[in-house]
Amino acid sequence: MNFYGEQLLSRRDALARGATDAEIKAALARREIAVVRRGIYVPAAVLDSLDSTGRHLLEVRATLLASAPAAAAAHGSAALVHGMSLWRVPERVHVGIPRSSGGHVGRHRHVHADGLTERDVDVIDGLRCTSAARTVADLARTLPFEDAVCAGDSALNRHLVTPESVRESLIRTPSHRRRTAAESALDFLDGRSESVGESRSRVYLHHLGVPCPELQVTLMLSDGRTTFRPDFLWEEEGVIGEFDGVSKYSALARPGESPANVLVREKRREDLLRAHGWTVVRWTWADLTSPQLGRELRRVLAAGCGGARPRTTRVG
Repeated sequence: MNFYGEQLLSRRDALARGATDAEIKAALARREIAVVRRGIYVPAAVLDSLDSTGRHLLEVRATLLASAPAAAAAHGSAALVHGMSLWRVPERVHVGIPRSSGGHVGRHRHVHADGLTERDVDVIDGLRCTSAARTVADLARTLPFEDAVCAGDSALNRHLVTPESVRESLIRTPSHRRRTAAESALDFLDGRSESVGESRSRVYLHHLGVPCPELQVTLMLSDGRTTFRPDFLWEEEGVIGEFDGVSKYSALARPGESPANVLVREKRREDLLRAHGWTVVRWTWADLTSPQLGRELRRVLAAGCGGARPRTTRVG
């Protein structure tokens, strides 16, 4: 079947181009094509090349092809269209409609009847979706605190929204469900957080009562040339916190550099910081599911109170 450079092809368009249902069935059997949703196909090789985010975006495009013209991707689906980072990719495609009733949840689609207006809609890469501000406001109303913070931090970090634009969208949203929870999430957002791992770490520290750290502060070593920008900083206590995720090391890798070399470079970096008087605590995804990290951080923070200051200079 010829897609003529398009990523998706509907059964109706395939038949209009001269294909038959028998040919479509045979192409599916040979796995030349795959079903994205009923009556909409994609080259199987394209589908196989996508990660979970890419597959969801493909499902969003297919769903909107089969939806009413006024429908728009919403909530988590819209967040991915805008390029926000989410902790968890939605299981269903979320669609907003311009009505205040008629919302429903199906096997593959969640329709939100939240009184969507054209003021709340953007078009990105040909896809109708809720504006970034409306999207963050909707997620703050409907997702658990941790998920909402991850999305909102990402939107602020990418300069897709401002705190004011999100609050204005929240005020205009007809639904008042979980408005207090939404405001709590919005109060906690911080655009200096650079990844889902850092956002989840902030929520973890907050819930366990660990003092709030500063984010992304640049420090210069005593040589006056070497600088570091740790994820989390407790300056008075002389403590640095670093979240270690796979994506972080991928981002730190230089052209042609192996993961092993990145780890060696990070170890040397940590040794330099320790030599300048800093206590460095590192953690991973798994640590965010246990209170042990919180206990360790409270211990090193208490030990650092009143001690000698690290021999570095704060830049900026």
